[in-house]
Amino acid sequence: MSSEATLRILRMVSEGKITAEEAEKLLEAIEGAHPEAKSITVLVFEKGKEKPNVRINLPLSLARFAMNFVPASVLARQEIPADTILKALDEAQPGKVFEVKDEEGKKVEIYLH
Repeated sequence: MSSEATLRILRMVSEGKITAEEAEKLLEAIEGAHPEAKSITVLVFEKGKEKPNVRINLPLSLARFAMNFVPASVLARQEIPADTILKALDEAQPGKVFEVKDEEGKKVEIYLH
């Protein structure tokens, strides 16, 4: 929940615009809303390692923008179309959204924050 929204609700209570009970309902509704992810983190782990050997942090908007520069030939080889991935990222809640391991034991994890 954004602190700005919380402050607005508390201000409305202090100004007498809403009751404490109404504020509680609003705060509960906001907490239940899906927070918007702002950044993406990609972690790459070597076989048997607990700490990633590669960590990439990007604003989600930059990750979307970068997709415009991936050659069409590369996108055509993907099992999941890029627009499907971007749509899924838009709808996902913050947290781990993807994990894959290859046959050699290497692992990639993607998180939204």
